[in-house]
Amino acid sequence: METFNLDPRQLARIEAVHGGFLYQHLYAAACLFRASRVGLTRVVVENDEDVELVRHDERIYAQIKKRSANLIFSDIEDALERFVAIRAEHVEGRRQGACRFAIVSNSAPGPDLSKRLTSSDWPSDVMLLYPESATTDVVLPQPLVTIEGIFEDCRAAAENLPFSVLAPETLVWKLVGRVMAASGGVEPNPNHAFAVADLPSLFEQLVIQLQDFPAPPLRYRPQVSEPSLTGKQRVRLIVGFSGAGKTSWVSQTALHATDRLAYYDVVDISGPALASAIARELAARMYGARGGKLGEILLPGASGTEILFAIGCHLAEDQLTATVVLDNAHRVPSADLVSLVGASEQLRFVLLAQPGQSVARIEATVGIKAEPLVGWSNETAAAEGAAVGCRGSYADYERLLQLTGGLPLYVQNALKIASESYDGDLSRLVDALEERTHVVETAQELILVDIFDALNDTARQVIAALSLSDVPLTQTEAAGVLKRSFDLEPAATAAAFRRLRSSGAIQIFGVDRFKIHDAMRPLGRAYLDESGGEHLHKAREAIRDLLIATLPQENDRQRVFLLLRMFVALGNIKPLVEMATDELFHELGYMDEIAEFLTAAAQSEEVSAEDRFWALDGLVFAHFKAGDEACIEEKLDRMEELVRKKKLGLQERLAVGMKRMVFAARAQDATTVRAIMRDLSRVLPQTPQYLRIARYNYAHAMYELGLMNECVTITLDLVSEYYGVLGLTINDVMAQNPDKIYSLLKDGEDHTDDLKHLADALDLQSKAVKAMGNFPGLGPIHAMKFYSMAQSLDSFVRVGQELVDDFIGRNDYIGARDVIERNLMPTIVGLKLAGQIIPVRSKYAVVLAYCGEIDEAEAEMARLLPYESGLDEQGQLELQAQRALIAYLRENPPPPQWEMPLKLSDHQNKP
Repeated sequence: METFNLDPRQLARIEAVHGGFLYQHLYAAACLFRASRVGLTRVVVENDEDVELVRHDERIYAQIKKRSANLIFSDIEDALERFVAIRAEHVEGRRQGACRFAIVSNSAPGPDLSKRLTSSDWPSDVMLLYPESATTDVVLPQPLVTIEGIFEDCRAAAENLPFSVLAPETLVWKLVGRVMAASGGVEPNPNHAFAVADLPSLFEQLVIQLQDFPAPPLRYRPQVSEPSLTGKQRVRLIVGFSGAGKTSWVSQTALHATDRLAYYDVVDISGPALASAIARELAARMYGARGGKLGEILLPGASGTEILFAIGCHLAEDQLTATVVLDNAHRVPSADLVSLVGASEQLRFVLLAQPGQSVARIEATVGIKAEPLVGWSNETAAAEGAAVGCRGSYADYERLLQLTGGLPLYVQNALKIASESYDGDLSRLVDALEERTHVVETAQELILVDIFDALNDTARQVIAALSLSDVPLTQTEAAGVLKRSFDLEPAATAAAFRRLRSSGAIQIFGVDRFKIHDAMRPLGRAYLDESGGEHLHKAREAIRDLLIATLPQENDRQRVFLLLRMFVALGNIKPLVEMATDELFHELGYMDEIAEFLTAAAQSEEVSAEDRFWALDGLVFAHFKAGDEACIEEKLDRMEELVRKKKLGLQERLAVGMKRMVFAARAQDATTVRAIMRDLSRVLPQTPQYLRIARYNYAHAMYELGLMNECVTITLDLVSEYYGVLGLTINDVMAQNPDKIYSLLKDGEDHTDDLKHLADALDLQSKAVKAMGNFPGLGPIHAMKFYSMAQSLDSFVRVGQELVDDFIGRNDYIGARDVIERNLMPTIVGLKLAGQIIPVRSKYAVVLAYCGEIDEAEAEMARLLPYESGLDEQGQLELQAQRALIAYLRENPPPPQWEMPLKLSDHQNKP
């Protein structure tokens, strides 16, 4: 899932309802495909029953059910009551012919319903059809388990119709669209009925509507929030670069539209001739086989707009509309489009265009606003990558989307290159693209180079300098970067901004922020490289200084990432080392960005001993968090050697001592732990701040040694002290969200470190309590609150996942789901924590399974499958284990959901 729904349970209910309707419409389409062969005269949808099949001497009433579990009696009880009323209508002569009834289900009946079916009081004229049922009927199609299955059945039936110019799946979707419209009483079937005698002309009409559309891709993948073909606006403008998938989108969405449709590529039609050319073709297509109507429309000497007006009048008589798709509309003068689209209210228009100044003129003259196609989601790109044999993590695909703008053609091309030239390793390809070392030219570069080359020098310089920034900047900020990079004056940059905005090379955010379109940034970066090292260096320095100056006011995660990249690119060691020693820096997940750089700095004799020490300290801290024990001891030895040989100070001695103590505890070396603590106690500054940190590290060592009572005793005191430092009481935190707690903190101080340390103490205390076999109470929940307030995101997610496991262990599956839906997933998605997406989503799938939603759990795991090959061995094993657990839970349901004791529940409900 690319964006997380605020209420997934509501989303699941919505999906189930619409999935049921789609199954029903497909089943009705299956009935239409076989209607003539089984002697039907009419097929009626959504009348007394879901589907009614009418023959000369009988009427069959069918209720369609789609269920994820076995069908039970309560699912069909209402239908059986309606059958009684309908049967009476036939018996008393108010309805002609015989009647019989059918329950059509995609799932087998449960034990109780199966027993009822064999009882003597089950109505003899009511049959139950399901995929494995022995009962069959020549008139009713046998139901299938899934929507995909019944669609394939319809597709096979459509394949036997004599319309070779049209793909059978296209005809199926068009017919389902007609069924859906008829179910709503919409023209041309307002009486909900399809006459079988009219079906050949209906099929032919659907074919004529679509035969001039470009063929949809064999494997179409939808874009993020892509628009529907028809909407409330009569005239719409869909915009995207070449490669954005406009033609694929329109050919695919046309399959599901119920309107009359026509497609024209207007690239070679001159503006003045546009209305006449389209009007005459449209008239011939829509009315060429309808007697004298074509002659009424194509009156001698009639202009294009007059013909379109006449077409509109006949559509109005039939209470219909038609949608005309104009591809390459940016090639047509906007004034000619105005006369075309204004000819009739019954004609709708969809204009497909590439960004440029012509789009701005169309927006202004026609009075519409462009709708961009924004590209694929991470999940869609991963599914495409898996289909062509690529391996990549969620973060790898995120980088690919940034490099390509997510535009389908560019993504597909890059994945093809990765598959063919990089052994399917997506990480290697995106590394090469980012570093400009790839040897195969991408389609993106070939297609967009013409747009880039058509720009003047100033506009190209703007794209080049700002291509280094993947975060939006204000116009003032961007102008400052351009002044230092290419000595461009504000007036020149403002003119370039206006031109680039109309060309689509700039993406606007909010009121006055923008960035270069991701698809254009690789071309800008190439131009910057070719401009010489001086301009590249100046641009990096300008962006670095801008970010340093604005971060106190703009403490945005993406800006911090960009600043880190500028530090690394410029070789600024000091600030990177300082950040590497900050716990919050690790908590925000930035360490991977600079680990290689810090490793090189720690080994360089050109770097000061103090900086080398702190670079090692940052790396050791990262290894502790990752559980990477193998690399710790060697680095601790090097740190101690630097302290000894270079005579470093107390801070360095304390830092290496604390980490050595925890490392010894993990090795179960209690003697060394106590010896280190004694040594540190002699030199430790006797200030509350230092003493609290030392006591926490000692408590951590006790936990590693398995001395849980000592750990709990120390952390209880620490928690109490930190509450006092922050000016809080336990009652201030109970049942309060972090935003409410913030207002209660002591004024005039930055409490970030204390909030983090309080959360650490609560977390460690909870672990020790659980290790002793006891319930930690609200400790983990309060730890999450304080981690959230301190922006300690890594620990926030870790504790949240552990809390989910705790809830499951107590059979409180609803509580586990609530933690993920309300806390973990919104945080991860909102802050784009790419490395956490897959672990949390896979855990969410397991929680869904515990909640009894096995189908939804398996569907979520299926969406994660394309990422599996891009994970390390541990990550792959974790996904496989979770998939196996979900399969086990399908066959072996978990214990019932924990219920709050009645007395406690009554107490909580009291005012």
